[in-house]
Amino acid sequence: MSNQNESYPTRRTPAEREMTNSLAILRRDMTTVMKDVADIKAKTSNTPVSAVLQSQPMALVHAVAPVSMEMNVAGSPTMASDAKSVNKTKAYRLLREHLWDPKFKSKHLAEIQANNGKPRWNTAVNFNQSPNTELTENLVAYLERNFVGAGLRKSDVRDFVYTNFTSRKRAANKSQAKKKSDNARNRRSSREKEHLKRRKTAYQSNKTAIDDEMKRDCSGLIIEEAMSVGESDDGTSPHVSYSGLRLRRPGWRSDEYNHFITLVDNKVVADLGLNSHQLLSRAFGETVEGPVPDAIASQFPQWALRNGP
Repeated sequence: MSNQNESYPTRRTPAEREMTNSLAILRRDMTTVMKDVADIKAKTSNTPVSAVLQSQPMALVHAVAPVSMEMNVAGSPTMASDAKSVNKTKAYRLLREHLWDPKFKSKHLAEIQANNGKPRWNTAVNFNQSPNTELTENLVAYLERNFVGAGLRKSDVRDFVYTNFTSRKRAANKSQAKKKSDNARNRRSSREKEHLKRRKTAYQSNKTAIDDEMKRDCSGLIIEEAMSVGESDDGTSPHVSYSGLRLRRPGWRSDEYNHFITLVDNKVVADLGLNSHQLLSRAFGETVEGPVPDAIASQFPQWALRNGP
């Protein structure tokens, strides 16, 4: 029958093993030094050195031992720093694998469903608000189970979790900002293309009247490269304070050409009649300087250009 009082050796921590190794090295160094001292005493029994060693036999040991101890202890911060770096890398990997990945892609429905079923941060609220507080506690417990015996403090684990949250929130905000910018650009492009079609139709329908007003044939002068760019009052431009379009007009256009475009726009409104309310109001905002586009220089008459091609 086994002895119930029999004790079993416990598993030592990495820190304890490191200290044991340091003590063993120190003991070995001290033995070597003592042996060297004995040899020196035997060879210099009739010299002044012998008297020094006999009066202070541990002097040399005390001089050498701290050096050995310092070398071993000096390595500890580096080892601790390396261990923390390894733990941090492991923690971030575990969190990425455990949480929902907004960029996850797969051809397999089961994998997509598995990703969608993972817990996720609510980036619309703060870290210390529900449901993020509940998720934080779950993630801390999850990491602690994976770092048993690693000597990590709970505050370190929470820092890992918080860093993951801020990273996801920053990515989500960036994604939303890009989506908003893309939507605004697409709306602006679609709006300008539609207005270009209206201008062409209005000119063809009122060509005689417009040409008479301009005292010249204006055919072929309504092209995309010559149009102004309009910014709408939809929150995408900080310069707009009215419900309409603020036009950025090309600087190479002459006053006569600008007058021609105004005549065409008036005909667009007149042709729409009661439906003209569908159009956003258009007002001059600023002149954008730049070279004459190649498509303009090759086909526009001199009168349409401010300073020539």
